[in-house]
Amino acid sequence: MAVTVQDVVDLINAKLGSHADHGLDANSSLRDIGLSSLQTADIVFTIEDRLGIEFDAGRAADIVTIGDLVELANSTALTETQS
Repeated sequence: MAVTVQDVVDLINAKLGSHADHGLDANSSLRDIGLSSLQTADIVFTIEDRLGIEFDAGRAADIVTIGDLVELANSTALTETQS
């Protein structure tokens, strides 16, 4: 199972409700979207739970965009599947 940009956008929109930005894409900065740090953490934990993975904290700290989050999720899932 992989995570897509649309999966992350859907999670963000669910968190923001009526304040959601419907123009989000892979290049959208998580900082500029308007999520609180708690909302961002909840999205990360949701992705980890869905994929049965745990992000490396050092690599997770480097996430800037939605695309970065998708790439980290999928590469972590691939690595953990191969272990």
